[in-house]
Amino acid sequence: MPDGALDNIVIIGAGPGGLVLSLALHSLGIKSKIFEQRSRATNVGGAVILAPNALRVLHAFGVYNRLRAHGFSFDSVAFVNDQHEVLNDFEFGGSSKYGFSALRISRQVLVSELIAAVESRGNTVNFDMAFLHVVQESEAEVIFECKDGSINTASLLVGADGIHSGVRRWITPDINPVYSGQLAIGCLISKKEISLPVPKDYDLPAIMYSHSGAFLFIPQDFAGDQVLVGTQRTFPEQDRDGWRRVASAKHEIMGMLESSLREWPEMVQSSVSAMATENLTIWPYYSLPILENWISESARILILGDAAHAIPPTGGQGTCMAIEDAYSLALALFKRSDLTLDCALQKWQIKRQKRLVNVMDMTRQLGTLRLSAKERAEIVEKDTRPSESVGLSDLEWLYCLNLDREDVI
Repeated sequence: MPDGALDNIVIIGAGPGGLVLSLALHSLGIKSKIFEQRSRATNVGGAVILAPNALRVLHAFGVYNRLRAHGFSFDSVAFVNDQHEVLNDFEFGGSSKYGFSALRISRQVLVSELIAAVESRGNTVNFDMAFLHVVQESEAEVIFECKDGSINTASLLVGADGIHSGVRRWITPDINPVYSGQLAIGCLISKKEISLPVPKDYDLPAIMYSHSGAFLFIPQDFAGDQVLVGTQRTFPEQDRDGWRRVASAKHEIMGMLESSLREWPEMVQSSVSAMATENLTIWPYYSLPILENWISESARILILGDAAHAIPPTGGQGTCMAIEDAYSLALALFKRSDLTLDCALQKWQIKRQKRLVNVMDMTRQLGTLRLSAKERAEIVEKDTRPSESVGLSDLEWLYCLNLDREDVI
C-alpha cells in the first residue's frame, strides 16, 4: 500500500454500520476498534427492516441465522385503503427469487448480536467513549478527543455515528440534518388485539391509507404475534431536550392518535385502543441534503451510513445501505493495491453514491404505490426526470448484490 499501513482504524459508532465494518475488516485481516458514546447497558430502541442485500452480508459473518430466530420474515408489504382494498404491494425479499426473505427485527437484538460477533473475534467495543472533535488531521494520522478528555489517534477515522454525526462536522461543517416536519408514533401490540377483516385479501405487514394519513402494521417477532402499529403526524421541530420531553409526554402522544380515530375502520380503532400508553414511542424524521463528499481532504477521515446519507424509511433500505457501505469499504481498503488511500476512497465513494441514486429513486417511486392508477398516471405524465429510472417490478439489481463479486473501487 503506497501511503502506509492502516494499522489503527478507529470506528466511531457501534450501530449496524460500524459493527459490520469491524467484522468485515477482521475477515480481511485488518484490525480496528470501535468507540461508542452509549453505555453497554443502554437499550437501543426501535426496529429495522433487513432486505436480502443486507442479509447476504450478515450471513457471510455467521450472524443471519441467529437474527432470524428473533425477527419476522416476510416477502412483501400490502398497500390497502380504508375499505381494505389492495392498492398495490411491494417486494421486500423472497428466498426463491433473491436468496432471503426480508427480516423485521428489533434494533436492540441486531446490535447485541453484532456486538457479540465483534467481541468474539477479539475486537474491542469501547463504551462510554463519546467522540467530541478532531484535534488535528495530517496525511499520516488523525488526532481526536473524546468527551471524557482523552486524546486518541487513528490511521483512519470512520464516522458511523448516525444522522447527527459528530465526525461529519469535520468534513462538511455547514451541513445539518433537516427536519421533515413529520413525527412517527408507534407501539407494539398483540396481533390478537387487532380486529382484522374477515375475509381479507392481504396479510400483514400492510400499510393502510386514507384521506387522514396512513397506519403501518408490521410484525417483528418470529411468530408474528407482536405487531408494531404506527402512524405519523405533522409536528413542530424540537431541540434534543424538547424531543425528550415530547417522548415522555405519553398521554399527549396518545391524544394525537385518538384525535381522528373515528375516521378510521375498526382495524385501526382496535389497534389504538390496545396500545399501552406507557409503551408509546416517537421517531422524528430527519434527512440530509445530498453530500458531494464523504471524505476529508487528507483522506484520513470518512463517513458512511446515515452520517453520509439519510434514506427515507419507505423502502426499508436505511440500515441495508449502511451495511453495504461498511462491507464495500472494507473490501476497498483491502483491494486498493498500489492505489493511494485518497484514490481508493474516492473510487469507493463514487460507486456507492451511484447506487444510492437508484435506491433513492426507488424509494420515491414506492411512495406512489398508495395512489390510485389514475393518480399514478398523472404523476408519470408530469415527471420530467430521465426515463431510465429504476423499476419496481424487477429488484434483482437491489436485492441480489454480492459485494464479493463486485468491483468496489
